[in-house]
Amino acid sequence: MPLSRERLKLYAKLKQKKYRTLQKQCIIEGVRALRDIFASDEAGKLIDAVLYTPEFLTSDAHEKILITVRERGGKVYEVSPQDIERLTDTVTGQHVIGIVNQWSTTVDTIFHQSSPQLVVATDNIREPGNLGSLIRTCDWFGVDTLLLGAGTVDIWNPKVIRSTVGSMVHLPFVEDVDLEKELPILRSRGYFICGTSVHGGSSIEHVIPPMPVVILFGNEAEGISDEILNVIDDLITIPKYGKAESLNVGVSAGVILSAIRFHSANKHIQE
Repeated sequence: MPLSRERLKLYAKLKQKKYRTLQKQCIIEGVRALRDIFASDEAGKLIDAVLYTPEFLTSDAHEKILITVRERGGKVYEVSPQDIERLTDTVTGQHVIGIVNQWSTTVDTIFHQSSPQLVVATDNIREPGNLGSLIRTCDWFGVDTLLLGAGTVDIWNPKVIRSTVGSMVHLPFVEDVDLEKELPILRSRGYFICGTSVHGGSSIEHVIPPMPVVILFGNEAEGISDEILNVIDDLITIPKYGKAESLNVGVSAGVILSAIRFHSANKHIQE
């Protein structure tokens, strides 16, 4: 099916947040990302269209992807490499991209339908690569839910999507959460609200927050905002042995979530 210039322009606008918000769609790049979407989208609600270059059709597996898109009601367009480049921010060498309908849930829905034990929240994390790293880390350690504070970078930002390597499909998340309002509500439901800090707080070596818990990670440079600090139960920190000023939020999350999972597993064995 040929792609009109008008539709190409419409898709290109998805590189801008205001149009992603307006159209409730985003761009994903590459075969791996498409396969991750397929695995969680048997009903065919997420993939609106796939654009590919002739170079993409190098294997039966790739052809099967296009067949699957058509079977699930999606549109398939053959385009030029120049068209693909117009829709991406970087020169990636990808020969296929997807136009995907955005998805997420709400705080009320996720906490009424399930009882998440390990929850991560973000307060004003603005660097797309850092958010992507955090999402991958949460996926690795089996975090049940991710709450994206209202000041956090748009999760549909192409840089975030590229850096998650598909993990955002596996991890339930809620966008634009008013943490100052929602955290006290979660505490009233029995959640321990735990902030993280580079300076001060109890060492994760000695203090493991109890579950169910919300672990809050703050802004890369400024940490957790004062308004949110007022509604947390405790602060934890990672002990420093070298001279580095700080850790990437994804690394920090890895250390803290690993300690929580290790402690939980050992506690279960002892019981």
